Amino acid sequence: MTGVIKNYSFLQLASVFKYASDYVNHTGGGIMSFFKDKEELQAILSELWDRILRDEALVSSLSTVKILVQFDFKDFATSLFIDNRGETPCYFWDKDEKADVMMILSSDTAHLFWMESLNVPLALGSRKIIAKGSIQKALKLLPALKPAFALYPQVLHDMGKKLPESKTGKKNSSSARKFFKKRKNKKAWDLTKLPDVPLPLTSSPRTEKPATVSLSEKKPSGKNKDITEKELLAVMYRIRCFEEHLKETFASGELPTEAIHLSIGQEAVAAGVCAQLRDSDYLNTTHRGHGHIIAKGADLQGMMAELYGRRTGLCSGKGGSMHVTDSSRGILGANGIVGAGYLLAMGAGFSLKNVGGDDISVVIAGDGSVNQGMFHEAMNMMSLFHLPVLVVVENNLYGEFTSVENHSAVTEMYRRAEAYNIEAHRFNGNDVREVFNGVGDIIEAIRQDRRPRLIELMTYRWRGHMEGDTEAYRPEKEKEKYINEDPIISHEMYLSEEGTMTPADIEDTKKKVVEEVKAAVAFARDSEEPELTSLMDSVYIQEDSSLWNDALIPPPECDSFLSVSAAINRALEDEMNNDAGVFLWGEDVTLGGYFNVTDGLVDTFGTGRIIDTPISENAIVGGAVGAAMTGMRPVAEILFGDFLSCCMDPILNQAAKLRYMTGGQASIPLTIRTPLGSGIGMAAQHSQSMERFFAGIPGLIVAAPSDAYSAKGLLKSAIRSNNPVLFFEHKLLYPLTGPVPEEEYFLPLGKARVVQTGNYCTIVSWLMGTGIALEAAKILEEKGLDVEVIDLTTLYPLDYTTILESVSKTGKLVVVEEGNSSFGIGAEIIAGAAIGGFGLLKSPPLRLGAAECPVPYAKNLEQGMLVTPEAVAREIAAL
Repeated sequence: MTGVIKNYSFLQLASVFKYASDYVNHTGGGIMSFFKDKEELQAILSELWDRILRDEALVSSLSTVKILVQFDFKDFATSLFIDNRGETPCYFWDKDEKADVMMILSSDTAHLFWMESLNVPLALGSRKIIAKGSIQKALKLLPALKPAFALYPQVLHDMGKKLPESKTGKKNSSSARKFFKKRKNKKAWDLTKLPDVPLPLTSSPRTEKPATVSLSEKKPSGKNKDITEKELLAVMYRIRCFEEHLKETFASGELPTEAIHLSIGQEAVAAGVCAQLRDSDYLNTTHRGHGHIIAKGADLQGMMAELYGRRTGLCSGKGGSMHVTDSSRGILGANGIVGAGYLLAMGAGFSLKNVGGDDISVVIAGDGSVNQGMFHEAMNMMSLFHLPVLVVVENNLYGEFTSVENHSAVTEMYRRAEAYNIEAHRFNGNDVREVFNGVGDIIEAIRQDRRPRLIELMTYRWRGHMEGDTEAYRPEKEKEKYINEDPIISHEMYLSEEGTMTPADIEDTKKKVVEEVKAAVAFARDSEEPELTSLMDSVYIQEDSSLWNDALIPPPECDSFLSVSAAINRALEDEMNNDAGVFLWGEDVTLGGYFNVTDGLVDTFGTGRIIDTPISENAIVGGAVGAAMTGMRPVAEILFGDFLSCCMDPILNQAAKLRYMTGGQASIPLTIRTPLGSGIGMAAQHSQSMERFFAGIPGLIVAAPSDAYSAKGLLKSAIRSNNPVLFFEHKLLYPLTGPVPEEEYFLPLGKARVVQTGNYCTIVSWLMGTGIALEAAKILEEKGLDVEVIDLTTLYPLDYTTILESVSKTGKLVVVEEGNSSFGIGAEIIAGAAIGGFGLLKSPPLRLGAAECPVPYAKNLEQGMLVTPEAVAREIAAL
């Protein structure tokens, strides 16, 4: 098997190792019950609680949580009640009362808990503890009980109850030491062979509040432009001339793309809407957005250079036709994803609502986009939150190659707004004066009442969906009809008839526009292509180096203990106090969310910053991206990690890519929090390990803490980051309690930490897997094997240095992951060790993961596929 990666299913391992019995045996409980009968259990726990309640400090700490907790011991058919509801806590046995929380467990599990030998997350996952009721509220008692654990062994001793002797053996086996003595010429590792994440760092004092980099800081504010009817004609000429050149250049093969989407024939929409927007108004548009961007005042030369793929382009040649952006004009960008602009505009509208003033957010999209779920999610939230957003549906009668009659059950798009209680209008989009006047009145209304509106503009594109399209899907007579109703010629005739412009004036205007476009073309052709050295620029925005380069130190000795959920809550509170731009939204977050992690925050920050959203994952994340682009620091909570599959586009195509596609004009200081993992019997759609789908996406950062200390420190750093961070929390870790300093601290992103040192082998894991690895290490210690355990904490970028440094010492590598192993993060870790540390490994690496199946419902099946400490220890011992 030398050189082969062993990949074990925990379903197979479970047939050899029975988790419950092995765990009890290992921790000293034995197969027989620790307590001989119910009377002994009641006597010992009564004495324990008598001593707890005589301790004034403990009573004061416990009294902060008003709750009645029942511990139901199923093996002895008795229940202990802890009553914290009154002024003084008390306890009693076996009364018929309805508890706020019931913990169903065995007496042996209770013994292990008080001996601090119970892994609470694993106990919950294996149903050694079955919790019912307000669990998160009860978990607040755990930190308060921390000093009480020292009382339990004293009680046992005083009552003549002996503890089993420890089976701890030698820490390091002699064979392992001999093996390492024989190793000569230990090879170093080579990070140059591994992926390099292009994250630029700068040094600045941590005490300084990191600046929020946003488009709003780069663009001047302004008043409404006093656009004349003559200027509207010039705007339409400019758009037509620009796109006519693109048509010819695309046909000749000069443009570096095989897809370009022209809006020839639709110029009245762009001119009538965008020419009257301020620079301080935001605009999101579509893949067919050249006209809108030109009409809002984008730099023509930079825009042409972008389409030619030149380094002088608005986006440095990284966005192209479908992603043109000019932040100096409030243009958040064109977007290649149909419907995505609605979400970004909604988020920008949220920013504007918080800033105040009378600027507005505008989104222009095609008729086909209203059939996207993103449209409906965004419209609902715009209406619910009363956001100053103008939605413009540009109805050119075709969604790509399909007519509106065949792609929409309701062909009058403006009627869609009725479902969301949004005022809507329909205008002739080929009449620039009707568009300008009608839309202008609506824009002024939004500036006044800060409510959203929808406008449908009926128009027609003369060209195909993209250049080269055969247009076989639409009749030629229909096309001829609209060409004969050219909006530019129609406006020329109006101006001539009104005496506003003479034929000479019109010709002169055309010539000036032609010269502008010629100058833009010359600029583009004379500009150089981007240098290859710029390939990796603008993937991430520059970060404070202290958020990345500081050492990831272990938690200090302290008397302050928090659960993971409380640590996350505290981190959110800290960062919201630090920066008024930080807000949290998600489902039921004012009530604490599904796992009650955000409990109480609304009392401090109000519903303007702790915001309940609809069940709309696309809108939660997509709106947060738009808010982040425009100056806010959103924290978006997704109820379960599994539901990230419902919002993949705003994460992968927007948050991760917008900075790069805009050539560095955008920044996305966004944190997405979500719980994941199995163990609570919720089956395949609520139990997945989703982190594998996001680690390795350029533009994203993926964090995954394993305890309270790392959860608080990493979340604070994530919120301070100017880049998008996915912050994964394991639902079984929420009750895990550990030391958390009361003073402010941060933990660096991108750093792994060695949580236990050893020489026999290296175990690498994250989230729940770190605790599994530490439990396995205890078992191996009894066999005389000392192992090194690495907690990744950040999954992307990976800290290869810490991993390879450990492997260079141990020569063995084991990766433990909760999800199935195929194509997983463990595979990447092993590949990194094999490539960057070739020759370091002295035995085949192990990749221990779940079975290759979805997470099942039945408890024995779910347990059968879960990682267990015993299975990990067995495979490592076999090395």
